[in-house]
Amino acid sequence: MLKVLFFFTFFTSAQVLAQGIITKINNPSQVIAKLTSDAGFDVEKTVFIISARENRVVGFGIIHNFYLHELDVMAKVDVTEIIGNSLVMVGDEIELLDYKTFTKKELPGFNSLTIGGSQKIPAQYKELAYLGVFNSEGHTLDRDEVLISPFQVQYGITNDFGVKIVNALFLDGYANVGFKYRVLRNKYAKISVNTFGAYKLQSQDWIGQFGGVITLPSNAKFQQHMAANFTFDPMYKDAHATRGLGLFQDSDIRSITEYVTDSWNRVLYGPVYNVELQTFGGTVSYLWIWDTFHMSLGLATRDFTNFNFGTKGYYYVYDFFWRF
Repeated sequence: MLKVLFFFTFFTSAQVLAQGIITKINNPSQVIAKLTSDAGFDVEKTVFIISARENRVVGFGIIHNFYLHELDVMAKVDVTEIIGNSLVMVGDEIELLDYKTFTKKELPGFNSLTIGGSQKIPAQYKELAYLGVFNSEGHTLDRDEVLISPFQVQYGITNDFGVKIVNALFLDGYANVGFKYRVLRNKYAKISVNTFGAYKLQSQDWIGQFGGVITLPSNAKFQQHMAANFTFDPMYKDAHATRGLGLFQDSDIRSITEYVTDSWNRVLYGPVYNVELQTFGGTVSYLWIWDTFHMSLGLATRDFTNFNFGTKGYYYVYDFFWRF
């Protein structure tokens, strides 16, 4: 439909300086824009709002519908997010969402990370699905997206629901599966919950786990994760998985601060309360992120007061995985 409308307006259009120009402010949450190019616009597509005076992104919107006005193609855009204290004004431009614009417009971190659900966006621009060395689940993958590490495999069935298996348990004879569901995701907060179960028939050993993460963006560079992870293992003292493999040993509650560098790598740090040991520990790590490959390295402890180097004191932590 949109291409048909452009057929009637193409030869009367002025020189194209932007994909669209805002001509009217209906209210603080809706604007009208005159489209100056057919760049794949469609209903429910996400757009950037760019200040004509400062040439920077000031907000995001979703196309509500189209109509024809005096041979001009007009788009009604619902404003979904304003960056900081910016103002959207008549004359500002709109452009269709394209991850390449992230670098061209130098978008601030978590204003961009509120956008998801498209495999066209590289993993470095997305919310973390796995918090790496913290051994804690993050948020859901996008639909048909896969995360593969030496320790686990995750798959996004939808943008809000995914599954996983733990490789070490599977190879040791434990049938296991985990589920992750995104409860909420907007510019103010992101909430995901997860559950996991494993069972080994030969030893009649089972493990249950559930938890979740709440993410609160602070600004373009920082956001705070509050995560909880609870493990149930009735055969803990004799269980091979928790003792021999070193998996699912502790329940914990943690606060993780995430900092986004200019290159979109991450710094993760924060305290951890170990429920079983009733001790306070913590960890700090650096996460390198490329288009698909992630690698992290850091230092952790389960007890700040134990100054020995080892699993009961301070120890190195590392991880690597692919997300595509």
